[in-house]
Amino acid sequence: MNEARATLAIVRRHIDRRFARDWAIEFVILVALGYPFAHVFGPAGAVCVVGALCAANAAERSHAESLRRLTFFAAPLYGRQLARAHAIAPALGALAIPAGYATGAALRGGALAPAVVATLVLAALVATLVALSSAFRDGLRATLYVVLGLGAAASLALPGLFVPAHALAIAAALALVEGFFALRAFGETLARYDPLPA
Repeated sequence: MNEARATLAIVRRHIDRRFARDWAIEFVILVALGYPFAHVFGPAGAVCVVGALCAANAAERSHAESLRRLTFFAAPLYGRQLARAHAIAPALGALAIPAGYATGAALRGGALAPAVVATLVLAALVATLVALSSAFRDGLRATLYVVLGLGAAASLALPGLFVPAHALAIAAALALVEGFFALRAFGETLARYDPLPA
């Protein structure tokens, strides 16, 4: 089995009817949230709200338990390759949150600017990638990763407050760096959780 086939097998195992149902439910809930509150939160607040929801969603206990039950010996995937394979479905699932929020705002008549929507997507992805490592931790350590996910997402709102002319470019650069280190940390978490046999 080559790397692409192994990755696809892992992704297909995560993406099933339940995944589609959960995605639709999250989308509808966020439409309902975005419709009345999008104008209240503003762009920076929206990034923080989306980041918090995505971080909490990635750490949700039933999702964590399903990850813990999986067999992580998926040769030839190791380390960062395995982390990327297991992160694809949660990252796709997280997109329901910014999509729903932006749709709710648009239905209210206050459509978000494209740069704000792009920042929401980046915040959703970064918060999810950071919080994924909480799936293999309990208690305070798991909570810490959720808080770190929120902090990473919230940092993407700062360029819009201080340098609005280049906000999206700076947010994208920050997201790239944060996402890289989050995936690296997730790969190390997987390696420690299920080490190769001697």
